[in-house]
Amino acid sequence: MTSLALTRTQWLILGACLALGVAGYVAIGRPGIADEPMSARQAALAEKIKTDPQSLTAAETLSRLEQAVIDRPDEPEPHFFIGEMLRAQNRPDDALRAYQSALRRDENFVPAMVSLADVLVELSDGAVGPDATRLYARAYQLDETQVRAGMYAAMGAAQAGDQEKANQAMRYIYSRLPEGDPRRERFRAMIEAIGEE
Repeated sequence: MTSLALTRTQWLILGACLALGVAGYVAIGRPGIADEPMSARQAALAEKIKTDPQSLTAAETLSRLEQAVIDRPDEPEPHFFIGEMLRAQNRPDDALRAYQSALRRDENFVPAMVSLADVLVELSDGAVGPDATRLYARAYQLDETQVRAGMYAAMGAAQAGDQEKANQAMRYIYSRLPEGDPRRERFRAMIEAIGEE
């Protein structure tokens, strides 16, 4: 039969663990202070944003964005910025859902379209699939300053085997670039490459 009694060494180890736990709580935790309600925490974060926004941690910023989602449920921006934070934290699947959420609020919100397409390309190991192609094309259609999105839409068409569509898209984007724009040289080379395939 085994004894449940602790040896002196076991008591010392147990005591050391307990002492380390208490010391850690005193150093990191907030003993003697009750948990604050979320409204008080959000008010403190709002004040921190006014007085020292650079000191916000990623978790605090995310908390404020989540509060913005609650406060302004119909606006796409908080969802978009949550997606940006999640993507920066290497959480592409969560970022994808946040971008989709932004687009449910405004289906023409170009930044979310482009970021969602970028995540789809990342998740498909660099392939510009049909969904990403559609998003890039729509983003460029809505905002012709999104030249990169237009280029990726053309790349998606080329990867899908529609060289004619890719060539037309590249030529259109090229024609819309102002003279002297350094991207014109890059587009000229891509148009020539697509024409050779």
